[in-house]
Amino acid sequence: MIKFTPFIVLWFVFLADRIDRGCHARAYSNVSCFENERKALLEFKKDLIDKSNRLISWIGEDCCSWEGVGCGKNTRHVVKLDLRNNVVFDSNQYSDGDTQNYSSIYFETCLGGQISPSLVNLQHLHYLDLSSNYFAGIEIPAFIGSLKILRYLNFSNAGFSGTIPPQLGNLSALEYLDLGEKSEGFSDWISGYQLSTKSLWWITGLSSLKHLDLSMVYLEEAQDWFQALNKLRFLSSLTLRSCSIYPFPYIAHLNFTSLTSLDLGGNEFNSTIPLWLFNLTSLVHLDLSGNSFFGPIVPHSLQHWTSLSYFDLSGNRFNTSPLDPLFTLNNLVHLDLAGNQIQGPLPFSLGNLTSLSVLHMGDNSFEGPIPSAIGQLRELTELDLSSNGFNGTIPSSLWRLSELKSLDLSGNPLSGELRDIHFAQLAKLKELGLSSTLLALNVSSSWVPPFQLQVIRMRSIKIGPKFPLWLQTQKRVEYLDMSNASISDTIPGWFEKVCHGIKSLYFSNNYITGKPPVCKGNSGLKYRRLFSLDSNKFEGPLQLLPTDISQLHLENNSLQGIIPHPDINMTLDILRVLDLSDNHFIGSIPDSLCSLQRLAILDLSNNQLSGRIPSCIGKIKTLGALLLANNNLYGHIPISLGHLNVLVSLHMNRNNFTGMVPFSLRYLEKLQYLDLGNNGLEGLIPSWIGDELSSLRILVLESNNFHGDISVSLCKLSSLQVLNLEDNNLTGHIPRCFNNFTAMTESNSVTYISVPVYIMPQVHAVYGYNEEISVLIKGENLKYTTTNVPYVRFMGLSKNKLSGEIPVELTSLVGLQGLDLSRNHLSGRIPENIGNLKQLESLDLSKNDLFGPIPQSLSNLNFLGWLNLSFNKLTGRIPSGRQLQTLDDPTIYMGNSGLCGGPLGRSCPDESDGKSNYRESGDHEDGKESYFYWFYAGLGPGFAVGLLGFFSVLCFKKSWRYAYFGFLESLLNKVWVEIALLKRKFN
Repeated sequence: MIKFTPFIVLWFVFLADRIDRGCHARAYSNVSCFENERKALLEFKKDLIDKSNRLISWIGEDCCSWEGVGCGKNTRHVVKLDLRNNVVFDSNQYSDGDTQNYSSIYFETCLGGQISPSLVNLQHLHYLDLSSNYFAGIEIPAFIGSLKILRYLNFSNAGFSGTIPPQLGNLSALEYLDLGEKSEGFSDWISGYQLSTKSLWWITGLSSLKHLDLSMVYLEEAQDWFQALNKLRFLSSLTLRSCSIYPFPYIAHLNFTSLTSLDLGGNEFNSTIPLWLFNLTSLVHLDLSGNSFFGPIVPHSLQHWTSLSYFDLSGNRFNTSPLDPLFTLNNLVHLDLAGNQIQGPLPFSLGNLTSLSVLHMGDNSFEGPIPSAIGQLRELTELDLSSNGFNGTIPSSLWRLSELKSLDLSGNPLSGELRDIHFAQLAKLKELGLSSTLLALNVSSSWVPPFQLQVIRMRSIKIGPKFPLWLQTQKRVEYLDMSNASISDTIPGWFEKVCHGIKSLYFSNNYITGKPPVCKGNSGLKYRRLFSLDSNKFEGPLQLLPTDISQLHLENNSLQGIIPHPDINMTLDILRVLDLSDNHFIGSIPDSLCSLQRLAILDLSNNQLSGRIPSCIGKIKTLGALLLANNNLYGHIPISLGHLNVLVSLHMNRNNFTGMVPFSLRYLEKLQYLDLGNNGLEGLIPSWIGDELSSLRILVLESNNFHGDISVSLCKLSSLQVLNLEDNNLTGHIPRCFNNFTAMTESNSVTYISVPVYIMPQVHAVYGYNEEISVLIKGENLKYTTTNVPYVRFMGLSKNKLSGEIPVELTSLVGLQGLDLSRNHLSGRIPENIGNLKQLESLDLSKNDLFGPIPQSLSNLNFLGWLNLSFNKLTGRIPSGRQLQTLDDPTIYMGNSGLCGGPLGRSCPDESDGKSNYRESGDHEDGKESYFYWFYAGLGPGFAVGLLGFFSVLCFKKSWRYAYFGFLESLLNKVWVEIALLKRKFN
């Protein structure tokens, strides 16, 4: 029996193609083409760029035998020009592999250059295909509209741009037109080229058109698109995917009722499904995905769609629509409802779709048990019910779907124990997704699965504590996820034979010990996408860094020793993400890391590294995040870091860096997160931070030796969410222009934290990373990580030497959650409208020279959980309020001798007098302060006036004078006699 391996099948396909082309050439080899057409083809070739010599056969007199050229058997005219690129573009290898090398290799296979007007001389041409080449953004020539008998025109995925020439409307014989750009095409990845038109009315001239594909052609301004297409009576296939087309107008009568295939996906109509769609009775293929459709999915009856076999409604906003009418379409083979908001149980009538081969219902809000009727879908090859609310046990009927190749039930609260017997009939299974903390996989140690899986998704299912032995029987695994699977074991040696073919490996959040897997000898794989081995108990030193993995995560383990050098024996250098944070690495950062010229994220934080930062780090032009926090690094910050012009995040906090912030950092125009706190940096805070780093969201310079005034240029940072300048030697006033921090006026603006990875100069992917910031809020150091950093709004200026009043402008930053101005020399009163800071959770104004009453508006802060006003000169009654009453710690107000009421237990003056005093107090003191000031001010002058009056009387009244001095003499005599008697008594 002959075994048709994939290689043999591919060889036969290739051979058949060559035989077909050879036969085609031989069929016309005895036909000598016309000289003017031969010259036209040679002129056409001359303007093309053909780096792979695909047109090497274009020599000699007989042009009918040339590669891609076809001639009529009887007429000898050139009737066919098929120059499409048959090399399939691998977008995964492009994005995750050796991008530049792969793109240059693929680019060699593409034709490019210009399209010569000599094509006009091929007036008998009825077939023209230049698809999947790369013409680098040139426009489609208008003279193509002169090829009057053209019936087939395909310029898809060929890198054309600009306006579609309306002259194409002259091709009245055209039956097939494809100008679309497919998302998997090379030109879509390599460039932003896009075709467009302001009107589609020219297409009404294509009266014979049957197939039209304008995918990703920009049609937003073509408001006549529907009216124009409605003129095409013979149209059977229409694709307008991701065209930004204008919403559906009202049409009284449809002309293209012969449509069998309609694809309107990715246009974001944001409306209900137009009713005229249900009158297209010949539809076989219908794709309405990604359009934000809402309302009912279908009307009560679908009696006209009896031929429909492919139906895609994924990525819309359907919610409570009844599904029973949909389940009457007995000829459906492919049904996709994923990515909606559909609620409720899955109807039992689903079992009516007995012809169904593909069923995708993931990412909805289904609930209840999976209906047992699922077992009636005996033809199912793909079943996706992931990310819903299905609960209970998995019905036994599902395990009897023997045709299944892909099964994904992950992200549901399903429960139960899965044993060997459950999988006995799933011999064809290639992809398996099961994830639920209530599920457990309990199979025997000798179990040999009947399938060979390529994709294994078993995140958050109980597999451990032992490492699953059945994995050693799986020889074709490319994707393996057993994160959070309760595995407490070492990885056995035989796993190397399994993992050598794995592109994506996830073992994070387990308790795996020993050394991390090496996975050498990757079976000819050109790249590996991601190895996530973080949050385990891996230990020991690493030998070499593999560079043939796009992302390597080993953070939060117990790895030791020095950071290893990249493996120079690897043929690929595609490492883009290297995360070794939260381990026990020692030594210096090796210079060899600078050889990783595609590195986008380097995270070495929270280790025990020492030494200086290699200056060559500045040569890694692709670096978007450099995270070196919490080590023992020292020296000056390298000037070369200013060359990292795509850097988004720079964390060098909690080290021993000294000197000034290098001037070169002003060139980091894309920087959003800058944390240099807890070092020994000195000098003035650079004014260029505000002038040049306009994208900053986080600025942390705390616990350094900065001095001088706070530069008002910082006020230009309108995107700033966190400003932390605490514990320095800053002087002067708080700038009033801080109210320009508009991001601090918002409480709910969320930005996805990511780094752009520039695959090519004009193309970038996006990688998330671990952004982290520590802020002293509520009296403790709170750590914010990637998920909540976008939400934090904080200003900290404490432990400086700032003076002057608290600017009232700060009270306009209504999104602030934390404000710390403590331990300065601030004076004046607390702003009356501080209650405007409605989101404030923490307020610390302690150890300043603030005076006057506490504003009553403070009681409006309903989220306030931490308050410290101690050691100021505040006076008067402590305000009361619902939230303030919960803050009953008297130390909040200690050191303010003039305060009373509240938790101090110190009674205030008479309430009526007190209220009067509070009302009548001026800009300086309240009534009580005024009373004491006048009392002490009048005491001295009053004593002096009284004494002067007494002595004046003595001067003018003789009898008073004699009596006064006689009294003094008599008093002195008595005192003298008493003293003499006391002396005699003691002697």
